[in-house]
Amino acid sequence: MLNLIRSECFKLARRPMAWVLLAVLLALLVLVRGTEFMALALHDGLLTGGQARMALLPAEQIAQFRLQLAFPGVFGAALGHINSVGGICAIVLTAGSIGSEYSWGTLRTQLARQPSRARYLAAKLIALQLALLAGTLICLAAGAGLALAFGALLGGAGALRAADLAALPLGVLRALYVMLPYVMFTAACATIGRSVLAGAAGGFMFLVLDVGLGALSFLANLGGALALAVSLVVQPNINTLVVLNSRSFGLDPAALARSLDLATLPSPLQATLVIGAYSALLGWYAYRALARRDITGPA
Repeated sequence: MLNLIRSECFKLARRPMAWVLLAVLLALLVLVRGTEFMALALHDGLLTGGQARMALLPAEQIAQFRLQLAFPGVFGAALGHINSVGGICAIVLTAGSIGSEYSWGTLRTQLARQPSRARYLAAKLIALQLALLAGTLICLAAGAGLALAFGALLGGAGALRAADLAALPLGVLRALYVMLPYVMFTAACATIGRSVLAGAAGGFMFLVLDVGLGALSFLANLGGALALAVSLVVQPNINTLVVLNSRSFGLDPAALARSLDLATLPSPLQATLVIGAYSALLGWYAYRALARRDITGPA
């Protein structure tokens, strides 16, 4: 099994697509944090030596931007970036990793004698999680570098305590766990459609549908069966873990997302169980599709 995982990691590391996705992830991180810095620079008059100030945003949002550009808030912001832009990258990477094996004709060769399809799929998914872990760590390191650079210009990069570093492993695990349903659904679609296009289209369809249903979270205020149904959608449960990550590093996500009603979010325990149940079900379906369908390319 270890040899299979090493093989899949080797293939991912040699694929240009993986590096392009990492570059896009980091570029957007720099763009977003740079935009926040410009808002603070205009608000503080940094560009004019303090002679002219432009208050473009409410004080509450400005305060959150300051926290996100300093320690430890930059870690919460970077993990939030992973769970937004990184989720899209995870869908593309999963579709490319699994779907391309059909179009290239390499899957039949690999499974001609061994390994079993279950072990092959497990190695694929583990390698994908390791790739996402590496991308998350690189993103956190880049965020720390931006905090040091912008902090020097804004008058302080914040303070980093031992408790903040201790919270990082759990934060990283939450970020990876949040992306797991999208990875599993994309894997299932790629095996059913036997192509990259089927995997990517299915993954993005799931993302759009889930976000759309998550926008109906206000219906949870009505209580009863309707509130229960809304709480079992993936997106509200994902929001719970994302909010936990933000709060772990001193951020208040409700200050930047006015539509986010923290009172309607499920409990952390429910969020963990629901996301795990979706991931397990989708992973099982991906295996069933791989085990029962032909392993040639799309018809």
